[in-house]
Amino acid sequence: MEIVIDKGELGNLLKKVISATEKKSALPILANFLIGAKEDRLTVQGTDLEVHVLASVFAKVEKEGSVCVNAKKFTDISRLLPKNEVVIKEEDNKLKIISGKTKYSLPTSPTDEFPQMYPFPENTSFTISGDSLLEAIQKTLYATSKEESRYALQGVLFKTVGDSIDVVATDGHRLALYKIEKTGTGEIEVIIPQKALNELKKLATDFEDVEVASTEQYTFFKSRDWVLMTRVLEGAFPDYTQVIPEDFSIEIKVSRKEFLEAIKRVSAIVEGEPKPTKLTLRKGVLELKTFSSEFGEAVDEIEIDYEGDEYSMGFNAKYIIDAVSVIDEDNIFIKFTNPEAQTLFTPVENQNYVAIVMPMEINF
Repeated sequence: MEIVIDKGELGNLLKKVISATEKKSALPILANFLIGAKEDRLTVQGTDLEVHVLASVFAKVEKEGSVCVNAKKFTDISRLLPKNEVVIKEEDNKLKIISGKTKYSLPTSPTDEFPQMYPFPENTSFTISGDSLLEAIQKTLYATSKEESRYALQGVLFKTVGDSIDVVATDGHRLALYKIEKTGTGEIEVIIPQKALNELKKLATDFEDVEVASTEQYTFFKSRDWVLMTRVLEGAFPDYTQVIPEDFSIEIKVSRKEFLEAIKRVSAIVEGEPKPTKLTLRKGVLELKTFSSEFGEAVDEIEIDYEGDEYSMGFNAKYIIDAVSVIDEDNIFIKFTNPEAQTLFTPVENQNYVAIVMPMEINF
């Protein structure tokens, strides 16, 4: 193997793959990249056996071939190279890296020990936009469970519903849903681990399409320059459609910025978790109130268009902040059912995103 590549292109490529490798595994090969040179592309693969990432970039290939090399060491070296032009070649079971007068020689490992990525299942695939995929991850990942005992809820559900994909996360106290339009006949109903979604955030871009396909054990995401294969999480995901109300007793419209700043101000008086906060609707006003026996009380008000009876509900302020922070629009709807039931937060214009927050009992 021998290639010539731009230093910046090499660094960006390795950055996309390095976090998929496993540094403390009982299998030493998982600490390696599998590097391949073919035609006019340099490919780099990394895996921890749960997530497998392959990314590629244009390079001048003088001699085709493949090699395994320590991922961290190769990435660290790529940041320190003095010249833009980098020569990478294999000689005598060593990987030689040459940039200007700087030369490195790294030991290699047998490529046949590196776990192989399964072929992309073209017959079950469909296409979504990279922009929609990134939006869905950003707007749902925060709602995943942090409890190890709730294994299925640690991931995000991708489920076909007609011509779209419902992307859903919940921890039992809140729920986030984002709808993605799809092209193609393929269907999916899988739970994707958080690590795979965090890797996708590094790989996907706003301006590209992403092909998606799934088997019983693995889900694949693929673009022109990269492929991600992830093992899916086992377990039953709750029926999220039962949690999203269809009818509401009260609906108000508020400025996202004004509401978010107000709830952050009043909840700042509470240390730690949870952050109990009361929302009270009165004629023309939304009052936000927090009380701490140790630190005191905080109250704020927002002017709103409301003419009904007084109405109060308690929430964990953090859940509301998480749900509203990912909204991009200037105004949001807050839709109430009753003081003991879930409340819905959604943008006014693009209602592809819906967040549900369960109430909490508050005694002030």
